[in-house]
Amino acid sequence: MADLYYIACTIECGAFSSERVFEIALSERIKTYEGETSGKLVGTAHADHLRDNDRQPLAEGQPGYGEKLDGFVLCQKLKDLGRGWAIAEVPSADVIHVAQDSLISID
Repeated sequence: MADLYYIACTIECGAFSSERVFEIALSERIKTYEGETSGKLVGTAHADHLRDNDRQPLAEGQPGYGEKLDGFVLCQKLKDLGRGWAIAEVPSADVIHVAQDSLISID
């Protein structure tokens, strides 16, 4: 079974009804694979891969056009790097370095 977790993000509606845009803030705790620690990672995902701030599935049409919602995006931990770090992939196929404590159990 896959090693699945959530990671905090903001969510907006996408171009298609089942698609959402998620944004993960980069920091010293979440870095791109190339090591960038500032800015943000923006990707798209099917709404099924996103949760609201209470970790509940998004309601139909949530968030509305022009609105942002704090929530979570599903990610798969690909490799434990040790020293509290891991490599994870988000639904947009982006691979990021994350502090283990940034990964939130899906249970």
